[in-house]
Amino acid sequence: MRVTKHHLGIRFEVWKSQQSWFWLVENTNRNGMIGAAATQSAAIDDARSSIEEIAKSDARREWECTLGKLARYLASVCDTTA
Repeated sequence: MRVTKHHLGIRFEVWKSQQSWFWLVENTNRNGMIGAAATQSAAIDDARSSIEEIAKSDARREWECTLGKLARYLASVCDTTA
């Protein structure tokens, strides 16, 4: 039986198969992530950590894009030849 949960607005699932717990993080920007752990709580922790890494990398990309736009704007309005 799969258990569906959410963390930071991203859905993930955990389930048990034989002696291991598995987790799957659905990520619309990529194909998703999957992993295994010894316990259900460890699988949930691993999935949440993966989601937090996704959130950090997405935020960093947006921030870098914003800084790039700012640099281009400043270069266009500032006269560096004076």
